[in-house]
Amino acid sequence: MISTSIPYFIFTAITLLVFYISPVKFRTAVLVLASLFFYMYVKPSYGLLILSLISCNYYLGRKIGDISDKKFKKNLMHFSLFINLGILVYFKYWEFILDNTLLIFNANDLFNSLILKEIILPIGLSYYIFQLIGYILDIYRGSVKPEKNFPKFSLFILFFPKLFVGPIERAKRMLPQLEFDKGFQKDNFVEGGRYIAWGLFKKLVVADRIAIYVDTVYSNMSHHNSTTFYFATLLYPFQVYADFSGYTDIAIGTAKLFGIDLMDNFRRPLLARNVSDFWRRWHISLSSWVNDYIYNPIVYKRRDWGNWGVAFALLISFVVIGVWHGASWNFVFFGILQATALIYEVVTRNLRKTLSKSMPGNLYNSISIVFTFLFFAFSLIVFRTTDWGNASTMVNVIKSGSGKLFIDQPSTILNISIGIIVIMLVDIVREYKLWSNVLMDEKKWMLHHIGYALVIIYILMAGVFDGGQFIYFAF
Repeated sequence: MISTSIPYFIFTAITLLVFYISPVKFRTAVLVLASLFFYMYVKPSYGLLILSLISCNYYLGRKIGDISDKKFKKNLMHFSLFINLGILVYFKYWEFILDNTLLIFNANDLFNSLILKEIILPIGLSYYIFQLIGYILDIYRGSVKPEKNFPKFSLFILFFPKLFVGPIERAKRMLPQLEFDKGFQKDNFVEGGRYIAWGLFKKLVVADRIAIYVDTVYSNMSHHNSTTFYFATLLYPFQVYADFSGYTDIAIGTAKLFGIDLMDNFRRPLLARNVSDFWRRWHISLSSWVNDYIYNPIVYKRRDWGNWGVAFALLISFVVIGVWHGASWNFVFFGILQATALIYEVVTRNLRKTLSKSMPGNLYNSISIVFTFLFFAFSLIVFRTTDWGNASTMVNVIKSGSGKLFIDQPSTILNISIGIIVIMLVDIVREYKLWSNVLMDEKKWMLHHIGYALVIIYILMAGVFDGGQFIYFAF
């Protein structure tokens, strides 16, 4: 039941109706049951897994918050990490670990006989495991108090709009919103509808249109040349951005219908001026989670190392971000690439400051945005191929620098171009606050309504309604 499908919106409409006609004291239970059904709709057997994790972390969270013995508190925290990370490793990384271990010992013949091979990954596991870990660590640090209301805590994890692809919410931000002491609010529906419409545009018109071209190129790599590979490489960042931020917008919009504000997960990342700026804008809930629970503790512990400590923390943090995306050496290398770029920025900070003062600010910023985009685009080659052979083939062919651009249908390129221009124009307007008096003025309601009506019409005209699932469902 992906969030661009008709069943999703029927499900949401029914849930909204039941939610608002129910007494306030029953609304949390309504959303818990609806969210559990939503999760079990994909695979019923995994309902037991997520309920077990919720129950275990609820109990451990309360225990960690209640006891005063520091050693026992720390042991409980470590036990919770063992459970949560153990489940994640078993479902997501066990086959990868086992495969590589047997390869080292030249025992591949044993692989097929092991019953733990080919474990099916529960959808959304990485997201809610990280959310549970963050909750426990926040209690251990004393930054939040344990939630004593079990249905409320369950909803914090289960809330269906964010369940499969995030954002990874924090307890301090989301739990206070789950009181539901306010009734129906028209503004929430208007704003939620706008988010949903814009998310559908990104996914159906931009991401899925680009996917038609990119998938054709990647699925027939031996038939394409340097120019085509280069073009597909430049298109793919727009596809991933429109796909993932489109899901986030739909999730934020759906949550607003229930009076819940989810955190923004993207802040115009393709306009970032350097790689560190990019990761402050891209998948914010994941990058900020890694920053708070991995990077900062390592930097603090290794503060006597100076820049070496920062470099070490960046490497560990981005290897984690890389393998969070999947059990593959390509994702490890993707993380190392990002860490290397960030370490380079730390080392050359003063040099880049001097360079920026030697040329006009707008020119320097424009060049920086282009270089950051190109770095991200080419680093995504290993992300998209997930295979060393295909990745190296693509890089080698791109370096050859020849060939005629493959165009399957002129209409595909036209619709891709229109979609990219629209989302980048919107991002530029928001980034640099252009025409803010017109766009932000609530008195211009007619202009706003006409704009979103045109978006909906274009979705119906150019949207790909038989496209695949969201890219980040795989993570």
